[in-house]
Amino acid sequence: LIRTRHQIEKFYKLKSQLQGVSLRIQTLKSTQAMGEAMKGVTKAMGQMNRQMNLPSLQKIMMEFERQNERMELTSEVMGDAIDDALEGDEEEEETEDLV
Repeated sequence: LIRTRHQIEKFYKLKSQLQGVSLRIQTLKSTQAMGEAMKGVTKAMGQMNRQMNLPSLQKIMMEFERQNERMELTSEVMGDAIDDALEGDEEEEETEDLV
């Protein structure tokens, strides 16, 4: 009876140890999968960095900024012209009302 109890205790300990090993294996698998994913991402990032032409991108951004400023200036001039045109009508109406 005592031997049976000891055997049962040993089996419980063995079961716990096996569960611990199983958890370690799962952790290692997850770590390996993460490493593989990082490897793929690193490869993709490297390809993108090789494809990027920084001087060309800088020229594009400078041209974009220049065109954006030109568009803002044109918009401002048009807005002022419209405001001036509409102000003239109001002044004429006020003059006619006074006369």
